[in-house]
Amino acid sequence: MAVADRLKPCSYYVVRYAPNVLRSEGLSIGVLVYCPEDTYLGCLFTDDFRRIRRVDPNADHRLIRELQHAFEEQIEEHEGDLEGYLRTLSESLSNAIRLEPPRACLLGDPQAEIEAVYARAVGHPLIRPSPQDTRLKIKQRLTAALMHAGIWERLEKRIPAARWTKPGDPFTFDYGYRPNGAIHFVHALSLRRDIQLAKTLVYTLNCVRRMDAATLTAVVEGAPEVDDASALAAQSILEDGGIGMRPVSELETLTDSIRRELRP
Repeated sequence: MAVADRLKPCSYYVVRYAPNVLRSEGLSIGVLVYCPEDTYLGCLFTDDFRRIRRVDPNADHRLIRELQHAFEEQIEEHEGDLEGYLRTLSESLSNAIRLEPPRACLLGDPQAEIEAVYARAVGHPLIRPSPQDTRLKIKQRLTAALMHAGIWERLEKRIPAARWTKPGDPFTFDYGYRPNGAIHFVHALSLRRDIQLAKTLVYTLNCVRRMDAATLTAVVEGAPEVDDASALAAQSILEDGGIGMRPVSELETLTDSIRRELRP
C-alpha cells in the first residue's frame, strides 16, 4: 500500500441538537473529524433545517446556521493544541448542543472524506456541497501538503507580526522559513471571503520589509470568477502589495519549491 493510500487512525465526534435537557432524544446535526497524524480537525454541520424544524419548531435556526463558522474559528484559534480543545469542548457548548464521545475510524484522507463520515454519522448527505474556500480549509490543505512533502517540521509556525510591527499586534503569519537570510512567509486566505485579511497581509508585509528582506506567498482557493468583484479586488490588493499567489491546485509545486530552498 502506498503511503498516500495508507489508512490513518482517526476519531469522529457526532454533534447533536437536543433542545429538551430532560430527554435523551435529539437529532444529529454535525461531526468533528480528528486525525492526530495529520494535525487535522475538521467540522461539518447540516444545512437541512427542515429536519430540525420537525424536531423543534422553536429551534434557534440562526444559532445552528452559525455553528460551521463558529467551530472553524475555534479550531483555528486552538490549532496549537487540538487535543486540549477537544477535551474541553463540551464545557463550552450550549445546553441544546451536545458532543457525543469519540468513535474510532480509519481514513486515508480525513479532509477529503469528512463528507462521507458526515453522511454516515448524521444519516443523510448535505443538500449543498460544503464550501471549500474558507480560510480554515485552505490552510488545512496547505498543512497537509507540507506534511506530505516532509517539510512541515522545518518551518516556523504562527509567526508573530509584532516582531516587526508593534507590541500587542495579534496577527501571525501561518508559516515561514529563512533559506538564505531572507524570510519567506506562506499564508492561507480565501480571495472570495478574506478581503480584509488581504489588506492586513499587505500592511504587515510592508512593515516586515522595512526591517528584513521578505517575500510572501498567499495560498488561495483558485482564480476568481470574472463576475466575483470581491475576489477580484482581493487579488488586486495582493498583487499591488507584491504578494505572490498560489492556488491549492498547485500545492505540490509550491512544496517542491520550498523543499529545494531548504535543501542543505
